[in-house]
Amino acid sequence: MQLTSFQKIELNKRVDKILRAPMNVSAGGQQLEIAFVADISSGIEAVSDVIKDAAATLKAHDKIFQNVRSNIVYWNNSSIWSQVAPLSFIQIGKVFENMSVLSHADVQQGKGIQQLEELCGYLKLYHARCRCIVLFLDFLFEDLKKQYFKAVNIEQAIENLNPFLKHRILIVTRDKMVPGSEMLIHLLQHRK
Repeated sequence: MQLTSFQKIELNKRVDKILRAPMNVSAGGQQLEIAFVADISSGIEAVSDVIKDAAATLKAHDKIFQNVRSNIVYWNNSSIWSQVAPLSFIQIGKVFENMSVLSHADVQQGKGIQQLEELCGYLKLYHARCRCIVLFLDFLFEDLKKQYFKAVNIEQAIENLNPFLKHRILIVTRDKMVPGSEMLIHLLQHRK
């Protein structure tokens, strides 16, 4: 999965829109922080190329990304963990080295799938300073909507997306990019 030239332009515009949203304006002097979330439940190869493309695209797009604090969050079948990495390390793929062995082992063990509500809870606790969170999923958008964005407890997912996370998330699937607010609207329509 790689970004097309049209998707690169769309990524730049959507990230700019997220960063310039009134509820996302940084406090004076606060360094810009961004997180890339990799759903590696299907293996790291499924999303590593698109994340490298996204990092290169953002870095080439605006000077603001030359001095950005970047995080990579790994989300797989059994756990969620993160690391701080320079955008250039993400761009060249250094953060994905030695990950393929770990992600394949977890997939083969067949542990319970981490759900969206758990991911959003983790992001809300540990990445609240990030002004933009780009979530990469190796799904077609319509398939993801049918699965309620991998949420089991929709009420918990809605709670974790509020009050600010919904404005900071950008979901990148194989065929579409959608803001977190659109995901929240879909979840609100299907709550029980």
